[in-house]
Amino acid sequence: MRPTCRTCAIRPSAVCRALPPEALDQINRLSHRKHLTAGRTLFAAEDGDHTVATVLAGVAKTSVTSADGRTQIVGLHFPGDFIGRPHAAGSANMVEAATDMDVCLFDKSRFEALLREHDGLSRLLMARMTEDLDAARQWMFLLGHKSAAERLASFIALCIDRLEPRCGADTEAKPASRIDLPLSRTEIGHFLGLTIETVSRVLRRLQTAGVIEIESGRGIRVVDREALAATASAATD
Repeated sequence: MRPTCRTCAIRPSAVCRALPPEALDQINRLSHRKHLTAGRTLFAAEDGDHTVATVLAGVAKTSVTSADGRTQIVGLHFPGDFIGRPHAAGSANMVEAATDMDVCLFDKSRFEALLREHDGLSRLLMARMTEDLDAARQWMFLLGHKSAAERLASFIALCIDRLEPRCGADTEAKPASRIDLPLSRTEIGHFLGLTIETVSRVLRRLQTAGVIEIESGRGIRVVDREALAATASAATD
């Protein structure tokens, strides 16, 4: 049976939480769910800008490609994040599945009608976009002023914060801080402005220092959260 908006697991963190209960059936009729495997395109610039989406599971990445073919990853989208530009022209950016993912898609014009009809949804979306802008400015500072170790520690901390399963207030039942990073080492380098050699070297350094454990594939386990936070805020490369 298709999940509904009333039973959606990510609703508490998504913009649709601003809708009153009586509007949930309406938005449920307007939406459809889609599964994408890693590497598949969600939004391409040349396709126009006709839909918006909420990430249900997995991670998406936004990339910009220059005229000479160079590509830069400029953003990641985690479960609960909104992707799209209501009341705005199309974007030159491409959004792809960084991992296998599920999204909830809305026709853009119908979603814009919902924004006009429900002030709470419009206010929450504006607040979320303001937060995203602030986060983008912080990331610009990180890329421009932080060392390689600070950048990589900040990236791992971001992924742990957004992807680690939550178990409420019972800290004893909380699982280990272990995730699969959503990007390959090459992609992490593109995202952080580092070479793949630097990414690998800093990961090994963090493991030697007892901050993380590197597992097979993209697996990372954070052994010392305080040390990771300290590395993210003040390190020397």
